[in-house]
Amino acid sequence: MKKYIWIIMAVVLSVGCNDFLKTTDFMEKSDQNFPENASDCYQQLTGVYNGLNKTISGSCPYIIGDLISDDMYSGGSATDFTAHDFDQWRKSNPNMVESVWNSYYSAIYRANKLLEAADKVAFTNENDKKQILGECYFLRAYFYSELSKLFGEVPLLIKSDPMNIPRSSIDEVYGQIALDLKSAIDNLPSVIPATANTGHATKWAAEALMGRVYLFYSGYYKKDALPLIGGGSISKDQVVGYINDLIANSGHGLVNDFRNLWAYTNKLTVVDYPYTKDAKSVDGQPLLWAGEGNKEAVFDVNFGQGVGENNVCLYFGLRGQSYNQVFPFGYGYGQGTINPNLIKQWLVEEPNDTIRLWGSVTDIQNPREGIFNYVINGWGYVEETRLFDKKASIYYAFTSKTGERKNWKTQNFQVISDGIPTGNANSSFVDLILIRYADVLLMHSELTGTVINMNKVRARAGLSPITTYSLAALQTERRHELAFEGLRYYDLLRWFGPETTGTIIDINQQGGDMLNSKIPGKYNHIVTDRLKATGGFMQIPENQILLSNGVLKQNPGWDVGSELQ
Repeated sequence: MKKYIWIIMAVVLSVGCNDFLKTTDFMEKSDQNFPENASDCYQQLTGVYNGLNKTISGSCPYIIGDLISDDMYSGGSATDFTAHDFDQWRKSNPNMVESVWNSYYSAIYRANKLLEAADKVAFTNENDKKQILGECYFLRAYFYSELSKLFGEVPLLIKSDPMNIPRSSIDEVYGQIALDLKSAIDNLPSVIPATANTGHATKWAAEALMGRVYLFYSGYYKKDALPLIGGGSISKDQVVGYINDLIANSGHGLVNDFRNLWAYTNKLTVVDYPYTKDAKSVDGQPLLWAGEGNKEAVFDVNFGQGVGENNVCLYFGLRGQSYNQVFPFGYGYGQGTINPNLIKQWLVEEPNDTIRLWGSVTDIQNPREGIFNYVINGWGYVEETRLFDKKASIYYAFTSKTGERKNWKTQNFQVISDGIPTGNANSSFVDLILIRYADVLLMHSELTGTVINMNKVRARAGLSPITTYSLAALQTERRHELAFEGLRYYDLLRWFGPETTGTIIDINQQGGDMLNSKIPGKYNHIVTDRLKATGGFMQIPENQILLSNGVLKQNPGWDVGSELQ
């Protein structure tokens, strides 16, 4: 026995201590053996992108930005507490926004892991490395920019090592966002969208996001330049340079008609939907959906079977209806009902802007929509204005037209066109555009104080040009062009600050007509004091504060009891 023991010991000693202590796992993928090459890194990058899909829910910034704006009420049922409390700036539970917090920080962790691993991978093509790094930097910047819009100061984690740290200063957070975006711009190639993968970050998306981030930071925090972590800054002139580069070289542009951006003009629906079937674009062409990944989509979220569903459409869809009665719309939760005061203001501010107004708003009481049997109080409806977001909905097409109109058969247009299983008939897999070219043109006008690019957006809607730039005209233009795209509230916050933003929202929302379980009523909630108390930011999830053992502090105005004041 002793003989064999000594032989084993001799073998162990002969391989050396360093080899003996190696614990590389050759059977499973792990941090020790993954990623090893560019293909592995691209797989890991997919996991970072997954953070975008996971956050398109009732508590994502896109939806919250509409619910807390002056353009929408909360809608839904009397028990949809979270939506109502977003709208009224109250707290239905201590962790209302935890899902987006968890999803974004999980994605940031994956981004950090990939950025650390990429430096250790032997790339055979340096362009692959730059592409992966560029997209990863963009995504980390995007997630932090959304977190900072929701919460203000947040913990800044740029390493994958576990850390329990307090919220970082706003200059640190934006300094990292700006540095990541600069790194993305420097790494990503100057290719036009046709040669890039739709849904992937591009140099142009990074330049556009730099503009959006600069406008919010400089507006809300009253700063002239974006700081850069490690020193230096990004000036307004540099931001304008990025936007100029995008406009001149990206290949992005405006689609020929505003309505062709939205899926209700898809080829199966457009011919039967009364609003679209005989309509013509400004250039005289029949309406036809530009489709996913069109030239106006600077950055979007891809959805599809096995990838995820566009729940924004489900969230804002018509509540408690049957399909053929409200063709071409599918049903949804009926939240984010549109403030009727917005329609009145829009018609006063821009009476000829019918393409964008009725291309964005579904008024079920208007005959042009062709809705013949809308059921009031579907599923116990409150704040029911009978005005819905037309940009984000689930759309149907006819599969048969036998007999009376009420007996015609319908189906989700994507079930027919894309072969989506019928079990997903009330789901939408249409991509969600997060940044579009019209927004870029309006950012340029705002940054430069010029009207050329704002007038391009207006011309597409069939409107006469503006001769002299004013911030007030720009503000109205953004409200009309970008309605219900999650931007309105954050525009108000950066232009006017939390004190005045609350007053504007209250003035614009008060007295709006609605039905509460069939009973006529008027909107009467006041948010001015809450926005002053909170600075316009959401509550930090209490679970995160508890997990940090108090290292993480709550935002002002959200301490226990304060949200009821």
